[in-house]
Amino acid sequence: MIGIISWMFIIILIGAVLSYGVGKRNELIGKSIATGFTIVLFVLSIYLWISAPIGDDFFFLENITWIPSIGINYIVGVDGISLPLVLATTFLTMLAALGSCTMISERVPQYFGLLLILELGLLGVFVSLNLILFFIFWEIVLIPMFLLIGIWGGPNRKYAAMKFIIFTAVGSVLMLIGFIFLFIAATPHTFDFLILADTEIARPLQLIIMVTTFCGFAVKLPVAGLHTWLPDAHVEAPAPISVLLAGVLLKMGGYGFIRINLSLFPEISLEFAPFFIGLALLTIFYGAAVALTQRDLKRMIALTSINHMGFVLLGTFTGNLVGLSGAVFQMWNHACAVGLLFLLSGVIQHNAGTRDIDKLSDMLRKMPGTSALFVFGALAAMGLPFLSSFVSEFMIFVGAINAFPFAAIVVLAPGIVAAYFIWTIDRIILRPKEKVQIEQDYEAHEGKLIELIAVAIFAIPIVLLGIFPALMLQTIVPSCQRLLQNI
Repeated sequence: MIGIISWMFIIILIGAVLSYGVGKRNELIGKSIATGFTIVLFVLSIYLWISAPIGDDFFFLENITWIPSIGINYIVGVDGISLPLVLATTFLTMLAALGSCTMISERVPQYFGLLLILELGLLGVFVSLNLILFFIFWEIVLIPMFLLIGIWGGPNRKYAAMKFIIFTAVGSVLMLIGFIFLFIAATPHTFDFLILADTEIARPLQLIIMVTTFCGFAVKLPVAGLHTWLPDAHVEAPAPISVLLAGVLLKMGGYGFIRINLSLFPEISLEFAPFFIGLALLTIFYGAAVALTQRDLKRMIALTSINHMGFVLLGTFTGNLVGLSGAVFQMWNHACAVGLLFLLSGVIQHNAGTRDIDKLSDMLRKMPGTSALFVFGALAAMGLPFLSSFVSEFMIFVGAINAFPFAAIVVLAPGIVAAYFIWTIDRIILRPKEKVQIEQDYEAHEGKLIELIAVAIFAIPIVLLGIFPALMLQTIVPSCQRLLQNI
C-alpha cells in the first residue's frame, strides 16, 4: 500500500507534468496549477506534522524491496529531525511559487516544472532511509537548480551555475565513496540506514567515511573555505530560487551531518568534535565579517546564510541535547528568516530596479510596506527575543558553551550580525535621499500585493514559534534524545 510520503512524490510529479503541459498553452493557468500543487504539498506536510506521534522513533515508514542483492531498497520515513525540514521544503516552495508568479515572465512552463522537480529532490533527501536512495535524491536536486540558475539567472548566470555544479558534484562523488565504504564495512552488506545505525564499524573505516562524507556535507552547508560557490549562485539566481537555495538546499548539509555522521559513526564524530566546533566558529565569524563589507543586498543576505549555518554546525557537534535540538530548530528558523529576506530582495529589485545598497535610499517613503517587511526580516535574522531564531541560537549558545568553554566567543557574533543589518536599514530605509551622494536617483514603487503577501506569510511561523517554541521542539527533542542515547 502506498503511504503518504510516496503520494507526495506522485503528486509533485503530476503537478510538474500538468503545469508544464498546460503552461505551454496558457502560461497563467500553468502558473496557477504549479502554485496550487505546492499548496497541496504544504497541506500534506502539515498533516504529517499534526499526525506524527510525539516520540523518538521513525513514523510513516514505507519499506519496499528494490535491489536486495546490493542492499538498495525504497525506504522512506520521517522523525523529529527530518519532519521540520520536510515542512520547511513545502512551505518555502509554496511561497517561492507565489513570488515567481510576478517575477518570472520567460519560459514559464519550464520554470515551474523544474521548480516542482526541485521540490521532489529536496523532499526525497529528508525522508530517505537508504543511503543510495538518499544519494539519488541528492543528485536530483542538482539538475533543476543548475538549470534554474543557468537559464533564469542574472548576467553571470552561466558562470554561477557551472561553479555551483562543479563544487556540489565533486562533494557528491566523495560522499558516494564514503557510502560505498560503509556498505563494505557493514555486516550484512547494506545501504539501509536502520540496519547501519545498529552496526559496529571499525575505527579506521569510520575515519575514512567521516572524511569523505564531510566533503559532501561541508560544501552544501557550506563551511568557510568551501563556500565560494554560494554568493555567486545567490546573486545570479532568481529571488524565488534563492529562497530555496538558502532556505532548504543548504539544510541538506546540516541534515547530512546529523543523520549520517552523527548517527552512523558517532564515536569518531565526537572525537573530532573540537575540530568541527572550531570550523563552525570560523564559519560564523567569517560569514558575519564578510557580510559587513557588501554593497549588493542579495550578496549580503547570502553571506548571512553562511553565518547562520555555522550555528547549525556548532550545535550539531556539541554532543548534548540542548545544542543538537537547537541546531535542528535553527535550520527551520533560518529557512523562514532568510526565505523572507531573499524573496524581499527580489521584490526590491523588481520594483526599484537595483539591489545596490549605496544606490537605494529613502525606501520608507517610496516603498513603505516593503521597508516594514525588510526591518522585520532583519530583526528575525538578528535573533530578536520573541522571534523564533532567538530561541534556537540561545539553545546552541548554551549547548556549545556547556560542552566546549572556548566556544563562549560565539556570543560576540550576533553583535556583528546586528551591526550590518542596522547599518543596511539606515542606508536603504531611513537615510533621506538628499544625504546620499549618487549620480542618479532610482525610480521605485511598492511591490504588488501578491508579492507582499508571499513575503508576509513568512512572518507567521517566525512570530508563532518565537512565542511558543514548544510547538516545534516537542517534535524535535525526542528524536535528538534518541540519537544521543544511541551514542
